[in-house]
Amino acid sequence: MIRNSLLTALMALAAPAISLAEGTQPVIDTTTKDTSAAANGTLGTDASACPLSGSLTVGYNTNYIGRGIVISHSVAEGDSSEFAALKLNYELNEKWSIDSTLAYTMVSSGHTLYGNPNFAPAFEIMGIKGPIKEANIENEFAVVTALTYREKEWGVSFGHDFIHGGLLGVMAKHYRDQGASCVNEFFINPMWTPSSAPWFDVECTVRYSCQGITGWWFEPKMHFKAPLIGTAENPRLAGVIEVGLSATADYFESRYFACSNGCQAYWVKFMLPYFMTDDFIVTPSLSLNWIGRAAIKANKVSEYSMLSGNPDNRPFRNFGLVAGISCTYRF
Repeated sequence: MIRNSLLTALMALAAPAISLAEGTQPVIDTTTKDTSAAANGTLGTDASACPLSGSLTVGYNTNYIGRGIVISHSVAEGDSSEFAALKLNYELNEKWSIDSTLAYTMVSSGHTLYGNPNFAPAFEIMGIKGPIKEANIENEFAVVTALTYREKEWGVSFGHDFIHGGLLGVMAKHYRDQGASCVNEFFINPMWTPSSAPWFDVECTVRYSCQGITGWWFEPKMHFKAPLIGTAENPRLAGVIEVGLSATADYFESRYFACSNGCQAYWVKFMLPYFMTDDFIVTPSLSLNWIGRAAIKANKVSEYSMLSGNPDNRPFRNFGLVAGISCTYRF
């Protein structure tokens, strides 16, 4: 099989796009070493193998992405984001493992919504009165914990996300007026790699947010991967393509007229993990992200766009071309 390699998130959120912070699992997992006896081609227990492994990842993206949605420059007062993630994996046995991730994403931002434009200091729309809030996307901190079960062709993860800041933090604090930019989610993520096509896998993360903002997120994804330099057992350079989408159900209430449930974003992401050593991997990436029909509504009815007369004062980019690079050290 192709060696596991890095897909970072987002982180996200979002990862998404692909984000460790948002609980998504890497496609070719270079973030942790597989020390199980089955993976090492041996029978029984390998007494010399340490059950604990991990990785440290740092990276940069040309835009901030939350659950596949590329945030507009006018919202963030900036474009790029930098991130770091520490991931630990503990092998309970050949089939069960525990994964924990701490991730932090810095959003290039002026930290005032739309630059807090000096207009309409006392506007009123559908019973909502101004002035415009001095608030926007905060830096994102996430703690992800998962219990994973794996068979030869399939696996499933169960876990919990705690996320402070980022896109979900904005929704919790300013859509639901919670006073805190944090959400708690539980998720399940079934995964399948057919033995007849090891170059392909599919997964679907289902999350339920139970605090901050309540409702469902769905993220089905397909991955295609192959060694470009080297062999499948020992690649030097690999190619990975991810195709995915994110959607919500019962997440946005009717009184939040700017948001709708349904397809929020879809994307195609290209990655080239380069194995400089067995434990140090550099991964350039390029992601093409489109917002879905549900998110388009938020752009069309943006009150800030209407009040300012500036069509660029809208929350999301209809299309984003996001380049990134990340470096991972495994231990």
